[in-house]
Amino acid sequence: MYYVIQRHQGDPKKHYLAYNVPKYISSENSQNIIFEFQHNGVSKRKWAPKEEIILLTDDKELFRTTLEKLESLKASHLEKIDAAEAQLNHEILSLLNTMQSAFQAIKKNN
Repeated sequence: MYYVIQRHQGDPKKHYLAYNVPKYISSENSQNIIFEFQHNGVSKRKWAPKEEIILLTDDKELFRTTLEKLESLKASHLEKIDAAEAQLNHEILSLLNTMQSAFQAIKKNN
């Protein structure tokens, strides 16, 4: 069994995917790695650019410890992001309330 950690694009809170595969195909001439899975008795293949692969190993312990490090790093940063988002939402609400008061004052004076 091989263990893979792959960069994930698109979602800023999910930076990587971790999965295991029974087989992969790679060559020096290709910029991709082909991972082969079995799904309901049918072989399926998934292509991944080599540059997106962070770790590809058959060492389960290395995979596990690397994943733990990434999860710890992600957790500490997500806490900061969540706190910043809460502060931002508070500031937005404060701005909306202040603007609403200013609008009402302008309407009242006209």
